Amino acid sequence: MTIAEAAYGKNVTDNLKKKVIERLIPCIIDGQPLPLDLVISCVHKATNRIGYASDAQWLWERNLGIACALYKGYHQRHPNLTQRRGYAMALEENYHSRDYLFGRLLAIAERIEDVALSVSNENRPTTAARLMQRFADRPFETWRTIELALQPYMQRLRVSRAGFLTNQLKELDNVQAMFKHDDFTRKAALSGEFLLGYHCQRQKFKTKTETTDETSSGDSE
Repeated sequence: MTIAEAAYGKNVTDNLKKKVIERLIPCIIDGQPLPLDLVISCVHKATNRIGYASDAQWLWERNLGIACALYKGYHQRHPNLTQRRGYAMALEENYHSRDYLFGRLLAIAERIEDVALSVSNENRPTTAARLMQRFADRPFETWRTIELALQPYMQRLRVSRAGFLTNQLKELDNVQAMFKHDDFTRKAALSGEFLLGYHCQRQKFKTKTETTDETSSGDSE
């Protein structure tokens, strides 16, 4: 039962799996709202990316997808929510929600560092991956840390992937310009919606047809 594992870890007991299934049956058959505590558990598990072993990133990817699907489902169905919302499957580039935008920023920063690491044949977690949990709790403060950590990687890309870097910096600027008023500097923690923005931005990178990939030397993205 992948949802139970996504919420409680791969060592979840059979008894707990059974209870999760029993709670989900009314959601599947009768269209009842998903249990909020289950949604929150999946979001927290996916946010704690550093808690996954280096050889278990496939598991994190799976759990990220489950967390996003449950979060979307909960907010689409729940009758008592004051702001029900239907989220698109693809990246919503004109959506101005603070949490969604912060998720997009995190994905772009990860992309920049990931390509820079690839250029130098380094295989290790990015700063964005290591600080994801902290980012969810203190987004603005952690974003400043991530920006500083990106500087040497951007310098590396200015030499070998100048066009790619230019495009990513434009994307960062566009996203930052979408924040409303003081949303960017506000200290409030992020909701699970940030995972949606992060996930959808990453999917855009994965599915976009690129004229130049990480291993080539051209200037296009």
